[in-house]
Parts: sequence; C-alpha cells; structure tokens
Amino acid sequence: MIEGKWHPKGSASQSDAELSVNDLGRYVIKVENGTFYRGDFSKVQISERLGNVKRKITLDDGSVFVTENNNAIDEISKEYQKASGFIHYLETHLGWIAVALIITIITAFSFFKWGVPWTSEKIAHALPSETNRVISSGTMRFLDDYILEESNLTKEIQDKISKHFYEKIAPLSVADEKQIVYTLHFRSWSMNNIQIPNALALPSGDIIVTDKFIELSKNQEEIDSVLLHEMGHVVHRHGLEMMIEGTFITVAVMMISGDGSGIGDMGMGLGSALVSSSYSRGHESEADLYAFKKMLLAHINPKSFSTIMNRITAYISTEENRTDIKSDNSTLLDYFSSHPTTQKRVELANHYSECFKEGLTVCK
Repeated sequence: MIEGKWHPKGSASQSDAELSVNDLGRYVIKVENGTFYRGDFSKVQISERLGNVKRKITLDDGSVFVTENNNAIDEISKEYQKASGFIHYLETHLGWIAVALIITIITAFSFFKWGVPWTSEKIAHALPSETNRVISSGTMRFLDDYILEESNLTKEIQDKISKHFYEKIAPLSVADEKQIVYTLHFRSWSMNNIQIPNALALPSGDIIVTDKFIELSKNQEEIDSVLLHEMGHVVHRHGLEMMIEGTFITVAVMMISGDGSGIGDMGMGLGSALVSSSYSRGHESEADLYAFKKMLLAHINPKSFSTIMNRITAYISTEENRTDIKSDNSTLLDYFSSHPTTQKRVELANHYSECFKEGLTVCK
C-alpha cells in the first residue's frame, strides 16, 4: 500500500487515500470516505520525479493522487510506466548530467554563432521593402536628434556630389535590387571634439556621408568607392541583419504574433548599433566585393577604396594622439574597426586594381 492524498478534479480539498497495484497492472485507490477508484496503471499520468517533490498521479476522471513515497512509485513505474522517471534518472547520474550540459553549451554556442546570423539573414531578405523604410525613418530621426548635425558643406559641393551619385553610381545597383531608392544625405559628425570621417547606409537606401569624409577624399573616385561599399551593405541588407541579430527574440515574437506595431521603434536600436557596433567580417567582405565589382563596371580603380580607408584611419589615429583623449574602455579607433584595413582586404583591392589596369570588367 502506498499512502497519500486524493484530490477531486479541479478542487483543492483532499482526503487520505491508499494506492495499490496488482500483478496485472491494475490499480486501486481507496479513499477514506469509502470510495474506490480502479483502472489500468499504464494509462494514468505520473509527474516526473524531481528530487523529493511529491508525485502526482492523475486518473482518467481528472482526480489526482499525491504521495511522498517516490521510491515506491518508481518501482511500479519501471514495470508499468516505461517513459516515467527520465528526469530523475538524469538527476541521479552525474555522467549523463555532464553530457547534457556539454550538449546544451554546444547547442547554445552553435545557435548564437551560426543559427542567429543565418536566421537573421533569412528574415532580413524575407521582409518587404516597406519594412526597411519604416525602420530607417526611425533610425534617421534618432541619428539627427542625438548624433549628427547639419552639414557645413556648401550647396554647390553637395549638389555636385549628389548629381554625380544619382547619375553615375546609384544606377549601378538597379539590377541587384530594383526596389531600392538611394538618397544621399550630408551631415556633420563629431566625437570627443574630433570631426568623424565616415559614411553610413540605412536599410532603405539612405546613405549618410559626413563633412570630414568629403574633406579627406582627394578625388571623386575615393568618394565613389566608399559609396559603393555602403550600397553593398544595402543590397545585402547587412544593417537589417545586424539589427535583427540584436533583437532576434523581439522580431521572432512579432512575426509569430503578427503584431508589427512596434517595428518603427526599432529604428532607434538600429541607429544605436550603427554608431556603436561594427559589421561582421563577413558583411564587410561582402560589401567590399560588391564595391570592387561595380567599380570595374564604372571604370573606377578599386585601389581608391583602400587609399581613402587608410587615410581615414591615419587621420583618426593622429587626432587621438594629438588630443590625448583616450579612455580606458574604448577609443575612436575601436569604432573604426568596422572598416578595418586588414591585409586581406588590401590584397583584394589590389587584385581588382590589377584587373582594372588591364581594362577588365570582370575579375576572377
């Protein structure tokens, strides 16, 4: 006999009861009021064993028998309930606990290392272009309100660069993403009293260039090379992927629930990411390759890209050393790790530059 308590279905009241199981696997529960409950023990639902927590046995009619005699329930379950006790088995075997822990760690690492980026890429390319525009409008507002200032470039300079971009550069991506409408924005940006030379691309096709970037560029080809690089981020939806990776759970919930009312607020998150994080190496390589291929078609020497990027890095390094405003946690050079002048990138630019010199429009 296994002593315990019997609870009617949907009630907190309880009565003393006894459970017994015969050799045929039939159970009998005798309640103190004289009521008997009978049935096939293999058909009852038994809660998994968790330490010494009381076991709950749910009968066909929804009533519940509860007992503290876990050992007795385990013995009966082994014979008549094959699936029962799995958690308790793991709990009492340290080797399996270690295996389960290792599997969990590997699974979690794999999910965040490869699963999230892969899923983010699929989601980013599945979302309609209207989503890009909604998110980017919020991002632009965030950047203008908290990061950027009005450009000090003359209207003549802005008009000249814009005219060239819209007539010669933007059309190069029509075959890649027909729904993208590129818009060039000129802004001033300072960080720690240093004018920042940079370009940012929003998922919608809005590209922001800073005054200092224009100032450091020695010719139109250097400007075009960076703009094409940013267009590569737009075409491959890297900004959107980066935002989705950072807010993966939120995006997943919104897609499952179908509630997109808060999607515009993500613009602030993307804006923060653009000014505080960097693209992955894969993103940068993809944008580089896109730019170099388009530069060959536009008869622009890909060497221009590595030249301007080296000049920007040298400028930031010089300004930091001159003003001595480094902090313990970060420097402006840390920010510009989003555009690292690695040897591999330089070699790729040089390779495409050789193709350019040979007059090729396709480089292998």
